[in-house]
Amino acid sequence: MTASMRWSRGLLLAALSLASACSQILGIEDAYVDPALAGSGGSASVAGAASPPASLGNHDAGGEPAVSGGAPSDGALNQPHAGSQSSVGSASSSSAGAASDEPDLCERYCDQVTRVCKGKYEQYRTFDQCVRVCQRLPPGEMGDKDTNTASCRMRQAELAEGEPFVYCKSAGPLGEGKCGSNCISYCGLMQQACTVASTAGNLEPSHYSSSEACLSACTALPEAAEASVHYSTSALAEPTSFVGNNVFCRTYHVAAAIEQDAPDEHCPHAMGGDPCIN
Repeated sequence: MTASMRWSRGLLLAALSLASACSQILGIEDAYVDPALAGSGGSASVAGAASPPASLGNHDAGGEPAVSGGAPSDGALNQPHAGSQSSVGSASSSSAGAASDEPDLCERYCDQVTRVCKGKYEQYRTFDQCVRVCQRLPPGEMGDKDTNTASCRMRQAELAEGEPFVYCKSAGPLGEGKCGSNCISYCGLMQQACTVASTAGNLEPSHYSSSEACLSACTALPEAAEASVHYSTSALAEPTSFVGNNVFCRTYHVAAAIEQDAPDEHCPHAMGGDPCIN
């Protein structure tokens, strides 16, 4: 080998040694930077960086595993926001609760009539009796006049605020000619409370065969002896509605049958038995 060739070979070996030494000194090697470790201001990159280790998986900017294929599934897109379903449910429940807290017609009517019609003008023994009787009346429409409805009685009860001696009698269960006739009102209650089934086993007459039969019997009752006689559940009223062959006594006992859920006990009285002697 000539001196020139030996010199070239030595030069090549020296260059290779120098490159290896620089690599070891500077620590230059293939590098990988996990984007999850990058700041929120942007993703770091290294030109020529190797792929991340398979065990790390792919991550989005927030560090959560990315959905395979890039876009999320339709199911994921259609899911409501967290809490939205329960929020809607809570709103609905609140609305339903508010609606259910509103007093209905019978409750409003009974609040009014039991508040303003007291003493000898009393029309119901208790608030509960009023509600139970009211629930057996046609509801009607607010502002009703001259008809056998709860709405008509509500109007009379409102008018009784200033003149209970005039309007309480028509705000009660009988209507007193301003919310249906006494016989129509009485028979409407009788046909619902005193039936074949509810009075089964009674030995005394306890129900009418039809509304017509009830109306016929009621209209045949004697007229009140005094023009001032009106229905009342109060013991202060004179004469009392507790006894006597009249529609007032019969109404008192059919209302008691409804309130106490005891048609077998009170329907015979409401039919004209003792103490409403026929």
